[in-house]
Amino acid sequence: MSEPDETTENEGTPDQREEAGRMTLGEHLEELRSRLWKSIVALVLCFGVAVYFYKDLTKFIAEPHFKAMQFIHSENNPDQEFDRNQSKLLSGSYTSPIGAILKLAFIVGLFFSSPIIAFQLWKFISAGLRKAERGFVVIFGPSSFFLFVVGCAFGYFILIPYTLYGLSRVLQIDVISPMYTFSEYLSLVMTLTIIMGVIFQMPLLMLFFSKIGLCSAGDYNRFRRYAIVGNFILAAVLSPADVLSMLVMVVPLLVLYEVGVLLSLVAGKKSEDDDPTPAAA
Repeated sequence: MSEPDETTENEGTPDQREEAGRMTLGEHLEELRSRLWKSIVALVLCFGVAVYFYKDLTKFIAEPHFKAMQFIHSENNPDQEFDRNQSKLLSGSYTSPIGAILKLAFIVGLFFSSPIIAFQLWKFISAGLRKAERGFVVIFGPSSFFLFVVGCAFGYFILIPYTLYGLSRVLQIDVISPMYTFSEYLSLVMTLTIIMGVIFQMPLLMLFFSKIGLCSAGDYNRFRRYAIVGNFILAAVLSPADVLSMLVMVVPLLVLYEVGVLLSLVAGKKSEDDDPTPAAA
C-alpha cells in the first residue's frame, strides 16, 4: 500500500496555495488607502518645495524664451548686446502669473514625486502578478521613465528654443507687435516638453509589440519608408514654425525608430535562443 505524499499534504495544490495567500476585500481596500495616502503625501511635499522655489523655477522655465529672443536679436542687431530686460514675458493680468506658477509647481512636484507614486503602485499590484509579468514591469518601468526624462530634456534644451525662434520669425510683421504672456508661454513649453517625453517611448513601444508577437524586426524594416514619411508628417504637425524646427524634431524620431528596430531584432534573437527548434530525429 503506497504512503500519502507528505509534500502534497503540506503544501497543497498551486490553487490552494494561491487561495491561502490571497487578501480579503477589506485588506485590499486598506492597503490601497495606505498606498494612496503615501502617494498624496509625497506629491504634496514635492509641490510645497516647488512652490517655495518658484522664483528659480520661473527663471529656469523662461530660459528657452530668452534664447530664442537672443537668436533674433543677434540677427537684427548684431552689433548691440542683448538685454534680457527688454524681452521679459508679460503677466497679462494680476492673477494669471499666480495660476501659471501654481501649475508649474504642480507639474514639477508631480515629476519628482512620480518615482514614489510608481513604487506605491508597484507594491500594490505586484502581489497579483506572475513572476514573468513582474520581471516585465521591472524592466520596462524604469526604462520608460528614463526615456521620458531624456525626451523632456531634448524638448526643453533643443526643440523649444528653435520652435520659439521659428514662431517669432513668422510673427515679424510690421502691423503686428508680439506680446508673449507667461501663462501662454508656460502652456506651450509644458505641452511640447511632455509630447517629446511621450514620443521618446517609441523604442519601448516597438519592443513591446515585438515581444507580444504583433510585429517583428522584419516588419519594421519593411515599413521603414512609411515610418519615415509618418515621422516627417508628425514633426511638421508638432512644430509648424519652420523647416529648421521640423528637422530638429524629425531627426530624433528617425533615430528612435531605428533604436526600436534594433531592440526588436535583439529580442527576437534572444527568444530564438531561449526556445530553440528541436532537432530532427
